[in-house]
Amino acid sequence: MSIEDARNRIGDGVVYHAGGPAPEDGVITSVNDTYVFVRYRGDFGSKATHPAQLDWLAASR
Repeated sequence: MSIEDARNRIGDGVVYHAGGPAPEDGVITSVNDTYVFVRYRGDFGSKATHPAQLDWLAASR
């Protein structure tokens, strides 16, 4: 995904793929020029995530 795509869809669900164990679901909370900030399931705050590691959650659109 691109930064612009993410910026236009704040509040939508995403899946984080880091190449590790299981993918993580989350919600876009904000975007800056470099990162998409995502609140992952079970977390209280958002984490900066590179947009190339994110895909749209199928149910979000």
